[in-house]
Amino acid sequence: MQNHRNNRVIDFAANSATLVSPPLWMTLDECRMQAPVTLLPWLAEPGLLTARVRSEAGAASRFRLLRLALAPIAADVQARLQVTDRTGLSREIEFCCGDVRWIYAQSVLPASTVREYPWLAELGGAALGEALARVGEVVREPLEYLALPRGHALDIAARTQARGGADTDARGCWARRAAYRLGQHRILVTEVFLPSIEDRH
Repeated sequence: MQNHRNNRVIDFAANSATLVSPPLWMTLDECRMQAPVTLLPWLAEPGLLTARVRSEAGAASRFRLLRLALAPIAADVQARLQVTDRTGLSREIEFCCGDVRWIYAQSVLPASTVREYPWLAELGGAALGEALARVGEVVREPLEYLALPRGHALDIAARTQARGGADTDARGCWARRAAYRLGQHRILVTEVFLPSIEDRH
């Protein structure tokens, strides 16, 4: 399986690997009291982010697959998904407006889910959300939200540029995630909103 990111080794499934006390994910109502007002419409978006990016960015919208590789699944993610899989596929993508990165997304696809739905490993550059929308048995659980502290694995991954640079914007990133049920199987999709998305106008 091809690794689309050059020699970058991060445990992408470990959402709190470097933190002493893992931060708690919150509901949308709790998020509304803390998140930037300009970012709330994105965080609360009930539909597909792919469609919203295309609507906002128009012809400048870009979707890119960064990495697809086997990765360990951290204990907190196993608990969230209620799975016993120790490994699965980690799929990373980014949404851009031209050359400006707006959103980083990571999907954790447990091995048992991929065995049942092998097409998940064959999406290539296609958007996962759009593919899931075409599957009748998919159920999305309620979204959860988190202001990412520096040092969080998701913050590190989101700010790392595909070209090897790094996003040094001092503003914090917000993330949202949702578990998807495909019959008896599950996946976890997490989307990280980079500070640049607030500067789009």
